[in-house]
Amino acid sequence: MESRATETKTTREEGSPALRVIVMVEEVVRYVASAIAVFSLVAIFLALMADVIVRYLTNRGLGWPAEVPNLLFPWMVMGGIVLAAHRGAHIAVPILLSSLSRASARILLAAMQLLVFATFIFLSYIAIDVIQITGQQLFPVTGIPQFYAYAAMIFGFLGIAAMSLTTFVRVMVTEDPRSIHHGEIEG
Repeated sequence: MESRATETKTTREEGSPALRVIVMVEEVVRYVASAIAVFSLVAIFLALMADVIVRYLTNRGLGWPAEVPNLLFPWMVMGGIVLAAHRGAHIAVPILLSSLSRASARILLAAMQLLVFATFIFLSYIAIDVIQITGQQLFPVTGIPQFYAYAAMIFGFLGIAAMSLTTFVRVMVTEDPRSIHHGEIEG
């Protein structure tokens, strides 16, 4: 898996301050999203495994492990979505981009990233209302507010917004903006 940091050879300004900042932001987001996704997956597995073991030994479950997926699955999903945004691993039909000149492709890609940024900032704002509504609702066994599960939306939306800004910078400084995600797909 190649990192975006290795593709700076295609930029007009290698080592520019803008690129150093976006590489740092991308790496922080990547590590945080990876940690959240892995922690969530492991915690869900361990909680459910503990419940199965206790149920097998005592014919009675623990109760609380049934709430762990409700709490952590949204975090696992959003961590994965942010990682996909980091890698540029989204559904794309590049036929239009390949038919455009570099300048036109740059304008289109820059406009797309600004639209993605605005959309996900707006969704983050809307998610605050959802969190305020769910803040009073509690999981029945643990008593944990459902706010913690829904907070994953804000993390995901802000992570995607951050990745759209770093992609915007890459589009603006890369020699051929159509190549900003080439080499990112595992094969």
